[in-house]
Amino acid sequence: MVGSSLVTTVVSVLAGGAVAAVSVVGLVSSQTSPPAKSPVDVTAPVAIDYGSNT
Repeated sequence: MVGSSLVTTVVSVLAGGAVAAVSVVGLVSSQTSPPAKSPVDVTAPVAIDYGSNT
């Protein structure tokens, strides 16, 4: 009885750790990834068109 209880405890700890790790990795990557359409391009020169007074 003690052996199966220990195995069950170890398996549940490993499963819980795997679920926690996947959740944390998913949360961090979703919070740090760039948006699909970013308005900023660091390689493009800054050109702001304010209009013209002609």
